[in-house]
Amino acid sequence: MIRASLVACALLLTAVGANAAITGQVIDAVSGEPIVDARVRIQATSGDPAFTDGNGMFVINEVPAGSLVVTAVLTYDPDRPINYINAAQNASDGDHVVIALPRLPLADTSFPYNAGTSFTCASCHNAQHAEWQESTHSNAALNSWVLDLFSGTGTPGGSEGYVFRDLHDADDTGFCATCHAPLADAQNPGNVFLDEVDLISGLDGVTCLACHQMAHVNDNVSALHHLGNTQYRFPDDPFTELWVWGPRDDISFTTMRASHQPQFSESRFCASCHEYNNPDTGAPGQTTYSEWLASPFAQPGEDFRVCQDCHMPAATEPGPISSLGGQPIRPPEQRRAHTFTGATPATLTGAIELAIEASEVNGELAVEARVTNAGAGHHFPTGISIRNALLVIEAEVNGQTLVQTAGEVIPFYGSAAAGDSAEDLAGRPGRGFARILEGRINGQGPTVRPVLFIDAESVWADTTIPSGQTDVSSYRFSLDNLPIGETVNVSARLLYRRAFQDLVATKGWTTTPRGGPIEIEVANLSESVVITGVAPLPPAIPVPGLRGWALLLLVLSLALVAIGSFRPRAH
Repeated sequence: MIRASLVACALLLTAVGANAAITGQVIDAVSGEPIVDARVRIQATSGDPAFTDGNGMFVINEVPAGSLVVTAVLTYDPDRPINYINAAQNASDGDHVVIALPRLPLADTSFPYNAGTSFTCASCHNAQHAEWQESTHSNAALNSWVLDLFSGTGTPGGSEGYVFRDLHDADDTGFCATCHAPLADAQNPGNVFLDEVDLISGLDGVTCLACHQMAHVNDNVSALHHLGNTQYRFPDDPFTELWVWGPRDDISFTTMRASHQPQFSESRFCASCHEYNNPDTGAPGQTTYSEWLASPFAQPGEDFRVCQDCHMPAATEPGPISSLGGQPIRPPEQRRAHTFTGATPATLTGAIELAIEASEVNGELAVEARVTNAGAGHHFPTGISIRNALLVIEAEVNGQTLVQTAGEVIPFYGSAAAGDSAEDLAGRPGRGFARILEGRINGQGPTVRPVLFIDAESVWADTTIPSGQTDVSSYRFSLDNLPIGETVNVSARLLYRRAFQDLVATKGWTTTPRGGPIEIEVANLSESVVITGVAPLPPAIPVPGLRGWALLLLVLSLALVAIGSFRPRAH
């Protein structure tokens, strides 16, 4: 009995020890002063962190048994005079620890930034680097389409048609390098020519440090990247590329000077490059962020999604975020893909829905088409203004195309100006979905359309489909001289095009810069209608039920009584 009691006491003490709180204090590593509101947690755990009080003190109550790492950081604030990077201490349940936070340098380097390339990061983050290399971000500074439009130097036919540098003032950069080679342009914002970038870190495009040395994104989202809404920091240190910002608040690897910036998990972070207006005219360039703000996905609730949820999805299983050995194993939601997947056959078919209904109405074929943006968190299509989509409606009998009698036709941008290929679809029954910008080239001459955002002065038309909304269009085709019993075949195709057909034909593009298809078939539906030659029946007269008949008889009876009681007056 006594022995059993002793064993029970020992187990109780063990259980109490396994749950004993970890306490401590977070201080400034330079001054020794306590730091208020620092985030403290056991490394690689989910949920809310503990926060330090007015004396820099903290308590972590839920503590597993064994040795662990306690981390602390004060979230970066560009308006605070002193900022800090993460720090950590080893501890076990019941310990009291003091965590001293190193200060972030106040000054940044002023020399051209060429120290850090993507391969600098690959040595410790091999998996993320491999994913990034397959993304369009890694190709941004050398994107052949962008170079064709800017300087005519991207592909063999790139000098044909519109070339920005040929049509604009010699000192006009067009701001292409601002987002396509941000680490180069950050050294002289707005004044770098994309075709003259020679910094290795600039040629990397939207590289690792192009994001992870972005310290803050303000509310001025319509400005062009670091020309108005992004703060880049290159701390004054021989190893400035090791001073990084990110969404994790518990990095403990001392080689990395990691600052906590929760904006990395917010859509506004992406707005830095994916939302901007023409700086002179205010005409929209990209509005993907504001489109998201107006979407159902931006509303609080279980369906809330940010850009990163779709374009940087979480891993499917736990693992480290570094390829170095001995790193903490993190839950899947703390490990994000760096593929930055955009419009692909899979993502488009998963987000955009097409439905058609065809019938014979008053001697004609009537077709109704519905295109629904069901799953994208922004308009369809979105992004730069050359993106477009086409709905193609076709009706035929025995290979003979029916004549359209009513409804819209595909607009001019569905064809090349002098084209006659199968890809030229302008004028056919259907719809176009695009934002068409218009303006004068270099602010001179006649107004033309479509133009790139840098020449845009206004929006001529915007038929893009907002998130969660449906575009409905109707078409009529003649059935004259077709015999009863003949079958009409109706088809509807929804095509996504990465560039206007005239631009593709002029430049001679056959694939995207990364070798993908320029056109993606999002959906293809068909339906058959047998001609009856019978006019639709008029609306049926409703037949009253038993209760209805009773009510009708009552009304008639009252009417007869009223008529019988009527007596004309004598005069």
